Amino acid sequence: MGMPSRSQKTEGRRQKGMRAVVLLSVVLVFFPCAYAADKPKVAVFPLAGSASAELRDRCGFALRAKLNRDGAYEAISGPEMADIAASSQAPIDVNTSADIVKKLAADSGAAILIWGQTDAAGDKQIIRLKILDLRQKDVRPREIQKTIDDPTDFRFVTEQILETIPGVKPFEHPSETPVTLDAKSLELWAKNPNLVVDGDFAAAGHWTALYQSEKYSVEISDKLPETDKVNIYRLPESSAPGHSHNALAMRLSEDAAESNGLACISDFIPIVPHTRYRLRFRYQSDGPSLHVFVKGYTRAPNIKGEIVEREIYRRQVPRSGATGGKWAEVIDDLNPQRPGFDIDGLRIDLYVYLSKGTVLFDDVQLKAVGKQTDVAKDDAIKPPGK
Repeated sequence: MGMPSRSQKTEGRRQKGMRAVVLLSVVLVFFPCAYAADKPKVAVFPLAGSASAELRDRCGFALRAKLNRDGAYEAISGPEMADIAASSQAPIDVNTSADIVKKLAADSGAAILIWGQTDAAGDKQIIRLKILDLRQKDVRPREIQKTIDDPTDFRFVTEQILETIPGVKPFEHPSETPVTLDAKSLELWAKNPNLVVDGDFAAAGHWTALYQSEKYSVEISDKLPETDKVNIYRLPESSAPGHSHNALAMRLSEDAAESNGLACISDFIPIVPHTRYRLRFRYQSDGPSLHVFVKGYTRAPNIKGEIVEREIYRRQVPRSGATGGKWAEVIDDLNPQRPGFDIDGLRIDLYVYLSKGTVLFDDVQLKAVGKQTDVAKDDAIKPPGK
């Protein structure tokens, strides 16, 4: 047999190319996910409620923007969602049935639906949302309720809501100056007093538990708390041979972990301006993650003339997770300040979420360790006297 001619070679390449196109078409038909790069879409409906239209729009915008920034999902734009919601015969709020919402979003291609409302409650705002993941079979919507006590809460509340969606990574924020274990700070840590009242949980009445609308002073018990409750647990001697002591115990159900989480906040801690502080605590977790904050407040009169606390500073302690039954230690430095304001004191907010289980906290300490190592600046605020 002779060598193939140039035209035969060309025809052979053409036929191979056609076969490759046919094969690729078959793969795309039967295995679309192998080549599809589209992200799952999330439909965030315009929020109803008694809060101002500006706040409701701001909340919806924040949810969409943070989803897009995370990168795991694509949020359908606000104008598109407004058009979708406009076809509803009644306002869409937290009481709207999942069937109605699914029908409205049927042509949007959304994999996850979010709807609800934001209501004014005195000087606070209550966000109530329902989240429905259509990728899960026979699943019911999850309801999440969060309280915005202060404008600084807004960012963290929206992030906590989104972190309950599978695939959304924890949101991180730039840290202040990290822990610097210099000789001077170690010397001051060794001699300065612990400013946390009842940081060893030896007594009741100095820590307040928060869960949804519940707020109560934490009591001491010989047993671990009931589900979605907080108490001061007397650890059995077997857990610490030679002595027994107390620990703050927080126990989460799966529903609580994936929605509101559990929080426990300390008594008010007066501080000195221009001072660096160091937080240290021990914890043990069989599943839940920690998202601990140190919040700073100024005390000023409200419109009624009553002296109230206003949050003007928040330090996000680096996150930490399950410990496999062992005790772990967390250390973090903070430089409490807010240009133009005096921070009168701090509160430590122990917040746990994301996975069900039990978390124990022990030996919570906050001490002054020298001058501030990070100074906040705001060019829009003039220093006093200038």
